[in-house]
Amino acid sequence: MISKKTIDEIMLITKIEEVVGDFVSLKRRGQNWVGLCPFHDDKNPSMYVSPRLGIFNCFVCDTKGNAVHFVMGHEKITYPEALRYLAKKYNITIEEEAGKTKEEIEEHNKKETLLLVNQFAENYFIEQLFDSEDGRNIALSYFKERGYNENIIKKFKLGYNPDGWDSFTQNALQNGYRKELLLQLGLTKESESGKLFDFFHGRVIFPIHSTLGRTLGFGARTLTQGEKISKYFNSPESEVYHKSDILYGFYFAKKAIRAHDNVYLVEGYTDVISMFAAGVENVVASSGTALTKGQIKLIATQTQNITLVYDGDSAGMKASLRGIDMLLESGLNVQAIMLPEGEDPDSFANKTTQEELKNYFQNNSVSFIIFKAKILSKEAGNDPMKRAGMVNEIIQNVADVPDVVARAFYIKECAALFHLQEETLNAQLRKEVWKKTEGRREKGKGRIVETRHAQTDKEGRKDIDGFDENQVNVVELLPKQQKIESDNCLEEVEKNIILLIIKYGMYEIDVQEITENGDPIYIKTRIDQYIFDEFHRQQIQFSNSLFQKIYYKYLEIVQTAINQDVIKSYFSTLNDKEITDFVIAHLMNDDPEISEQWLSRFDIVTRSTSNNIHKLNNAVEENILMFKLRTIENYRKLILREIEENSEENIEVVMFQKLQQLLKRREELAILLGTVVSF
Repeated sequence: MISKKTIDEIMLITKIEEVVGDFVSLKRRGQNWVGLCPFHDDKNPSMYVSPRLGIFNCFVCDTKGNAVHFVMGHEKITYPEALRYLAKKYNITIEEEAGKTKEEIEEHNKKETLLLVNQFAENYFIEQLFDSEDGRNIALSYFKERGYNENIIKKFKLGYNPDGWDSFTQNALQNGYRKELLLQLGLTKESESGKLFDFFHGRVIFPIHSTLGRTLGFGARTLTQGEKISKYFNSPESEVYHKSDILYGFYFAKKAIRAHDNVYLVEGYTDVISMFAAGVENVVASSGTALTKGQIKLIATQTQNITLVYDGDSAGMKASLRGIDMLLESGLNVQAIMLPEGEDPDSFANKTTQEELKNYFQNNSVSFIIFKAKILSKEAGNDPMKRAGMVNEIIQNVADVPDVVARAFYIKECAALFHLQEETLNAQLRKEVWKKTEGRREKGKGRIVETRHAQTDKEGRKDIDGFDENQVNVVELLPKQQKIESDNCLEEVEKNIILLIIKYGMYEIDVQEITENGDPIYIKTRIDQYIFDEFHRQQIQFSNSLFQKIYYKYLEIVQTAINQDVIKSYFSTLNDKEITDFVIAHLMNDDPEISEQWLSRFDIVTRSTSNNIHKLNNAVEENILMFKLRTIENYRKLILREIEENSEENIEVVMFQKLQQLLKRREELAILLGTVVSF
C-alpha cells in the first residue's frame, strides 16, 4: 500500500499538462491548454487542462479530475496503478505501508497479476535472447541480419522463446506463477492429454505494450521454414490484451507523432522496428488487422494526420483500400504512399539511408482518395461499367470526408483524373451525402456536442468548474447578493445571438486562433459551438429567461438534427407558446443577404461557403463582443452601487480595484468593436 507521504509528494510534483500531454496533443490557449478529449468521440477540442488548478475538464462528456484521475480513466487502471505510473514518471521513490497480503492483492486485482505474469515472460524472453547459446546464435543473429542494432533490440524489448517443448512454462511454474494464468494469457497451451507446452516455442518475440509501456501481450515469428507452419502467432484476447484498442509501437512513437504532427501506419512489427531504426520514429502498425474505432481514436489523441504506407506489390490492395472508410469519416487527413515494386516498409528501410527514406516519403505522399482513384482507374482500364463503378466507389469515400472545402478539392481532382465534369460528380456526391446523413440520424449521430452550463448559487454568483483565459473573469467581479439586471440594449444583443443560433447554428465560420509562433490561423468552427465556447469561457448566460430557455432547448434538439431546417421546425411547433410566438415572429423576417448558391451547393449537415460568409462571421463576432460589453456595463453599475452603499474603507478599495479591471476590459472590447464607449 502506498503511503500518504508518497501520495502527497506525487500530487505536489506532478504537472497536469505534462501528464495529459503524454497521451493527447495539446495546444496552449491563454493560461490553459486544450485538446481532443480521449473519453468520447471528440472532433473539436473540448478538453481544457489548467496547470494553475492542476485539473482537466471536458465540457462535453463532463469527465474531469486531476492527473491521477486522467491516467486511471485513459488507461483503465486502478488508483494505486496510476500513482505508481506517476511516481515512475517523476522519479519518486514509493514508500510502502503494511497492507494486503500477496494472496489478497491477487484476489483483489487480477488484472495487475496478469500484467505481472506478462512482465515475467518478457524478462524471460529477453534473458534467453542474450544469455542462452541458442538465443545468441539463432535469434540474435536473425535480428542483426535484419539490420537491428542492440540498442533497437533492447528498446523494443525483443526476445526469444527456446525451441524446447515447455522450457518457459516450467520456468514460470517453478517461480510460483499459476498454470491458470499462463493458459489465460496464451503463453502456455495444454494438449488433449493434459501436457503443457509453450505457445511461442522456437520463435523470436515482439512484446506488445500499452500506451504506458506495460506489456499486454506478445507477437512471435517462427524461425523455421515450412508451408504448414504459421509465420506469426499473437497472444489471444485476455483481460489485459484487446487488440482492437492497440497499435504496435504506439508507446515508442507517440512523442515523435506529436513532434511531426503525423503518423505512418504500416502492417507488421518488423515494419515498425525497421523504420524506427532508420530514423522514422512516428510509425505504428495495425498488426495485420483492419483498423478499428479504438485504434483511430488512439491516433486522434496525438495527431489529425495519418499516412498509410503500402507495399509495392501488395496482394489484395483493393480489399485493403476499403478498410479505410472509418479514417475518412473520423475527419482525419489521410495520405498514402506506395513503395517501389517488390518492397515493403521493412525491406525498403533497410535498403535506403535515413535521408533517402525521409525524402521518398515526403515526395511520394498523396491524398488517399486520389491515391485510391489512380489505383482503381488503372484496374478498371477502358471498361465503361467498371469505370462507372469505380467512380461511384470514390464518391462514397469523398462523402465520408466531413470538411466541405476538402470535398470540393477532391471532386475537382477526381473530375480531372476521370475526365468528367465537376457538376456530374457533385450531383452524385449530394446523393451520397444525404444517404449517409440519414444513416447517421438513425444511429443518433451527426450531433453537436452537449456543453455544460453555469448554475447560479444562493449569492447570485456562477458556480462552474471552468477556467480563466488570461483575462478578467467578469463573474468574479460581480458584487455578492446582487442580480444582473437586464436592459434594452443587452436584451437586443441577446436576441440577436439566440436568432443566430436558431437560423445559422449549424453553419461554419472562420475563427482566428494564434499559433505557438504567434501567427494567426483560421479554423472552421460551427456557429453554435463558437457561441457555446464563448459562454463557457466567460461563465456567462442570458439575462433574459426566455432566451436562456431557448438556449437549453437548442442543446436538446441539435443532438439529432440533420440540418438547420429541422431546428427551425422544432422551435416553430414546440409545445411552448412563449417560445413559438417569439421564434415564428422572427423567422418570418427577411434573413440577411446570403448567397443564392449556398443551399444548392452546401445543403448538408454542416454548411460552409466562401461567398458572403464574412457577413455571418462579422455578425457572430460583433454580437458576442457587444454581449460581453453590455454585460460588463451592468456589472459596472452594480459595483458603483455597492461602493455607494458601503462606507467601509476596505470594501471600497476592493470594489475600486474590481472597477478598474472592468474598465480596462471594457476598453479592450470597445477597441475590438471599433467603437467608442459612451455609456
